Amino acid sequence: MEKKFSFEYLLAAHKATVYNQEQIKKSKTCTCFYCGYIFNPQEIEELEWTDLKSPKGATLLCPMCGIDCILGDASGYPIQDPEFINACTEDWFCGISRISEGLPITKIEYRMIEVD
Repeated sequence: MEKKFSFEYLLAAHKATVYNQEQIKKSKTCTCFYCGYIFNPQEIEELEWTDLKSPKGATLLCPMCGIDCILGDASGYPIQDPEFINACTEDWFCGISRISEGLPITKIEYRMIEVD
């Protein structure tokens, strides 16, 4: 059976989840390809970013699960197409994700740990 999305297309989409600060700033809808959370980045007061010192730009972490696999609608990828979401999560996480496992979207809780 022929796949709807090629390996090359999924690889390019995966690369677009890194250093994506400019893309996210232009997006009204974002999707996490690990937990399935869909959100408007303009409506979230504090977003968490990594790669802050990279000249390529920062990378957004999911406000729900903390994983760095977010694409915004400004990326040009069909981020609300269930087939695309499933293809990405299967390809990127080898079927081990909240989406693949049919688990509900849940917010992670960060805990501060003091080390002596």
